[in-house]
Amino acid sequence: MKNPGKKNSVSTDDGLFDLTDKVIVVTGGSSGLGFRIVQCLVSRGATVVSLSLEPFSEPINCSSAHEMIVDIRSRDKVRSAFSQVVERFGRVDAVFNNAGVAHSARAKDIELESLDNMFQVNVYGSLWVAQIAAEYMKKNKAGGSIVNITSILAERPLKGALAYSMTKAAVAQMTQCLALEWAAQNIRVNAIAPGWFPTKLISDILPPTVEGFLKAQNPMRRLGNSEDLDGIVCLLASDASLYMTGAIIPVDGGHRLQS
Repeated sequence: MKNPGKKNSVSTDDGLFDLTDKVIVVTGGSSGLGFRIVQCLVSRGATVVSLSLEPFSEPINCSSAHEMIVDIRSRDKVRSAFSQVVERFGRVDAVFNNAGVAHSARAKDIELESLDNMFQVNVYGSLWVAQIAAEYMKKNKAGGSIVNITSILAERPLKGALAYSMTKAAVAQMTQCLALEWAAQNIRVNAIAPGWFPTKLISDILPPTVEGFLKAQNPMRRLGNSEDLDGIVCLLASDASLYMTGAIIPVDGGHRLQS
């Protein structure tokens, strides 16, 4: 006798997260969390192109990982890069807006040059990438996924990180605005908000002596490991997130829960 309880059961097959044949662009994929994102995506079968100012920080022994030297502060250079990607691979299915810069300065010491550079990379560059990726996704009529990398500092104030926090707050708001505008074209726009990960970007904000303090403040009593992002990266790049847009997802070990 058949079990009636299995009639409408939902499959949780791992194929839902399969990225085989997807073409994905990652900005700032040469090092840090961006490099880990590239590694994660190619391991799931995607063809990945890194747009960065530098080559990969270490070899990736995979024929589906590619790199282009591109300054995303230039909209024209971003457009040229996407044109080359589409010409070679036929389309763009997903984008990870990961490129970013940071530095530490108290509010009274912030200079226009450093502030402008952070906005040029973290905000304007991310917008140019999203705009141009969306153009190709609309032409392809299949839609796609745009994933911005923001930060828990978009919501939590930190002394010495005013300028960086401003840019990430802008990216968080941009994520939701783009999601609202492009949902009808089946273009999903979400964001990942990492907590404290031991990367060069974070070391540009905080001195090494703060690491122990941050661990003690975190409910999980540790900083993030690069592989801690793998699950959310696969979710947002794959068809598993087809009904998700406008979400800003923290990956921080619960750090934001602390007062």
